[in-house]
Amino acid sequence: MVETISQKEEQILQIAMQVFVEKGWHGARMQEIADRAGVNKAMLHYYFRNKERLYAAVLEKLFLKFVNSIGDSFIPGQTFAETLRIFLDRFHDHLLNNAHLPLFIARELSEGGSRARQVMEKIIDENRMHTPYAIINELKLAGERGEIMHIEQPVQFLLTLIGSCVYFFLAKPIIEPMFPEIDFNSSEFIEQRKQMIFEQLYYGIKKRETP
Repeated sequence: MVETISQKEEQILQIAMQVFVEKGWHGARMQEIADRAGVNKAMLHYYFRNKERLYAAVLEKLFLKFVNSIGDSFIPGQTFAETLRIFLDRFHDHLLNNAHLPLFIARELSEGGSRARQVMEKIIDENRMHTPYAIINELKLAGERGEIMHIEQPVQFLLTLIGSCVYFFLAKPIIEPMFPEIDFNSSEFIEQRKQMIFEQLYYGIKKRETP
């Protein structure tokens, strides 16, 4: 079977992501990426021109893959509780299936995050980043329905939601030896984690019944 350009680009992006995760922006070398991907350096530059563009392409792919994986959490007519549960399922499934993602983003942020900011600004300018605004809109609609309390700054909820999901995957290497009796990779633990986040967040904003 003849390999298409898109397949070769995908292969290069996957290899590049591995190298960037392992060595960071400054430590990664185009020659190593080319060697691991099984292409010569000239072909690597043909596809992506330079390391800056390759790194930006990896970041863009990761951001959009994440957005697309949870973008269908928002179904018209469902309650905010239902939306939140679906979002947590999709978010955790995405992180479980892309274990490199938190480490990659953490390494980028540890180096200042300027390249991630530029890529995010590009995605937003091209109107390809909808999920954060969809969550905020769902919060506003749920407040108007009387399902939850009015939230003065919905971004605060969004930050707490994302942080609650991501932190476990970042911290797992140092949490596991603290509690060796717990299987942190089991589906049972992940389901408990999702339930804990749901209860802490949803019941924190749920509209109280007046006596």
